[in-house]
Amino acid sequence: MKGVTVVYNVGDIVFYSATGVCEVKHIGDPGVGLPTHVDYYTLQPLSKNHREMIYAPVNTKVFMRYAIDGDRAQQYVDMVKELSPVGPETRNPKIVQDFYSNLLNTFDCKNLLLVIVSLTAKKRELAARNKSLNQTQTSLLKRAQEMVYNEFAYALGRTSTEIANIVEKEINI
Repeated sequence: MKGVTVVYNVGDIVFYSATGVCEVKHIGDPGVGLPTHVDYYTLQPLSKNHREMIYAPVNTKVFMRYAIDGDRAQQYVDMVKELSPVGPETRNPKIVQDFYSNLLNTFDCKNLLLVIVSLTAKKRELAARNKSLNQTQTSLLKRAQEMVYNEFAYALGRTSTEIANIVEKEINI
C-alpha cells in the first residue's frame, strides 16, 4: 500500500454512505485508469439498486463504516415502536431541512430511524388533511428509508420491501 492506513480488508462488508452496503473486493490500484499514486477500495454494492463497482480512495472523505449485523439490525427494528417524532419547532423550510439533513448525515441507524419515524408521522398527518410532504422532505425520507431498509435487509437476510413493511407497521403514530 502507498503509506495510507487501510481500515478495511478484502471480504469486509461495509456501509458506504454514497451507495449503501458493499463488499470490499480489492484494495490497491483497481486498474481502471484512476490515478496510481492512490490506493482504492474496490467496493461491490450488495443492493439491487446499485450494481456498478465503486472505487473509493482508501483515504476517502466519504463516510464508511462496518455494516451492522443481524442482531443489531433486529435491535433497531424492535426500537422503532418506542421512537417519537423529532423536529425543530419552526415551519421555516430551511431549518427543517437542515435538521433532518444533519440527522441523515450522521449515518447512525437510530438517527436514520428518527428521520423515518418523524417524516412518516408528518406524512400521515398531512395525508389526513389531503396534503403531502414537500419535495425536500420526501427526498430526505426516501434517502433515510433506502439506507436503513437496504442495510437491515442485508443484515437480516430479507428484502428491502419486507423491512419497509415491518418498520412501517412498527411506527406508532
